[in-house]
Amino acid sequence: MNKFISVPLFILTTLLLISPAFAAENLQEELQAIQKEIDTDGYYWTAAINPVITDYTPEQRRNMAGLKLPDNWEEIWSAHLKPGSLKLAVEDLPSTFNWEDSGKVTGVRNQGGCGSCWIFAAVGALEAIYKIQRQVDVDLSEQQILSCVSGGWGCSGGWMDYAYTHFRDYGSILEAYMPYAANDQVPCTEGQYPVYATCNSWTAIPNNVSAIKTAVMTAPVAVAFFVYDNFNWYDQGCYDHADDSAGVNHAVLIVGWDDNMCGGVGAWRVKNSWGANWGDDGYFWIKYGSCNFGTAAALLDIDNVAFTTDKLLPAGDKLCAPGEYQFQFAAAEGTPPYSFYRQVGFLPDGLTLETDGLLHGFPTRAKSCTFGIRVEDSSDPFVKYLKYFTVVINDGIAGDADCNCNYNLLDATYLIKYLYKSDPAPTCEMGDDVNCDGSCNLLDVTHLVNFLYKNGPEPGPMQ
Repeated sequence: MNKFISVPLFILTTLLLISPAFAAENLQEELQAIQKEIDTDGYYWTAAINPVITDYTPEQRRNMAGLKLPDNWEEIWSAHLKPGSLKLAVEDLPSTFNWEDSGKVTGVRNQGGCGSCWIFAAVGALEAIYKIQRQVDVDLSEQQILSCVSGGWGCSGGWMDYAYTHFRDYGSILEAYMPYAANDQVPCTEGQYPVYATCNSWTAIPNNVSAIKTAVMTAPVAVAFFVYDNFNWYDQGCYDHADDSAGVNHAVLIVGWDDNMCGGVGAWRVKNSWGANWGDDGYFWIKYGSCNFGTAAALLDIDNVAFTTDKLLPAGDKLCAPGEYQFQFAAAEGTPPYSFYRQVGFLPDGLTLETDGLLHGFPTRAKSCTFGIRVEDSSDPFVKYLKYFTVVINDGIAGDADCNCNYNLLDATYLIKYLYKSDPAPTCEMGDDVNCDGSCNLLDVTHLVNFLYKNGPEPGPMQ
């Protein structure tokens, strides 16, 4: 009896040992076939075996492309069209642009085997516009939408408008409160936690290159397109496919573009939701117009507050301005009145920032200072924005020993007493160096007297 049992066990064990080898060999053969097809068609991308290929079956991969537009989606989407809202002319659009370059895109997420791409695209758009317009890096909860909006069907597909509506009517909570579980059966607990982010509305973006570019320059834009099976194998380069489908089935986030990609035709830079080990660190390029890319595009709108102050402030003079240095910061949008705070860097020595935005004082050190000022509005919860400013404080007047911003006999007397009677040195910078040679001696006194009474050269470097 034991002999007969041992034979099936031996066969089963052997199959378990050799099946991974067969699987790996089959994947390599499939990869070679896909790459050959890419090369034959003259496309500009390469394929590779990645976790999406090794961790999921072909059917599971198709389910991950979970965008499902309702029958009346065009009617819903068109209601958000705002003619005239995209004001940039084509000639004003740069040939390359990428929010990644300025660190304004949150990290690549992983939707797992759930068809929740529509949620990740929408949440990614809200995270990005908060990072751009409010200067906050936030990780918002995809599970909240999966549990509280879909009611048990979200892993089978949906579209971004469902999420946008929830952002507007309820709000978004942090990932830490409802961590992603790739399961639409997880109970909704959003009511137990504070809302962190909301949106006011969203603008539908026509599917043409210039309109989408204009929108993306404000913030990344969630869009739909059609995923073919070979897209799962994407590694790098500019993806393209001969379009033979009228539909869309996947949602992603456009973060930029490059008109030089795809042999000069141009391509979008896109954040996917299949993890950072897929594709180009979780991103991909896709040729303009390929695979119905750009369908159902929309740009979110959030409450915002912004500075109306240029980043380069008026220069100041150390001690020698006509009175104290004064500059009033100003803001717009949001809910006034506004409050202003120094958040990063240091103000020039001697200057103080009041919460009403008045920067004032008597500079005591000549230098160039760059600092970050945060403005907050009066809404509850408040809206904030951080911007960097630079102000240059110029040197004091060479030879102005008594620091009153004038030359007279008192300056010469001050220097003589300092040099020969051990009186205190001038307190302002450059006050003891009339000829700017880096030292204080009788030559400085002589230079000043000659200027005052003998039409000699002005204080400053000797010619």
